[in-house]
Amino acid sequence: MSFGDFFQVYPNRNLELRSIVKQAYEFGKTIAREPSAAHSNGLDEHAMARQRSYVDHSLQMVDAINSKPLPDNPASHPTQLPINLSEEYITFTTNVEGAAVPLNEATQLLAEAWMVFAVELAKSQSASLAGSLVEFDYTRATNNLLVIRKLLDEMEARPFLDLPETSEPGSAYGTGSAPSAANKSMKQLGSR
Repeated sequence: MSFGDFFQVYPNRNLELRSIVKQAYEFGKTIAREPSAAHSNGLDEHAMARQRSYVDHSLQMVDAINSKPLPDNPASHPTQLPINLSEEYITFTTNVEGAAVPLNEATQLLAEAWMVFAVELAKSQSASLAGSLVEFDYTRATNNLLVIRKLLDEMEARPFLDLPETSEPGSAYGTGSAPSAANKSMKQLGSR
């Protein structure tokens, strides 16, 4: 299964589960809109704060859904509450010159982690319930959110790289003659 296969409509009967899945999907989708997505790596402090608030919010929602009893609404509960995750994430952003550049690896990884969290819940056994979460789905959802939190910790620990302006994300480094000329110059310096 490829990442692109995740973008589809999922069958669902769980109102609250649909809400958290749609929010997680949107949290991942916002990353491409962050100005720091065009940087060499990571997120700036404002984007980081937003992502951390999304993780905290999601953990609270998962706990809230799990703590509720399973509703008993045999005559009135809707059985067709599909979760539409069909719009694909943007994997390119715009640099200061207006050119399309791929998201940096850290932000793309974070967007993918949010999508995996959303799809795991959308495809869970709990999606067929009238509400609440089965214990395995609760444990899995909490674990996936803690993975996202850990990704944020790692991103925050690594500051932006000081790369020259000529090394844009996705550049074809190593295809021209400049690297070999640079290596030759370095060898000459080493032999002195």
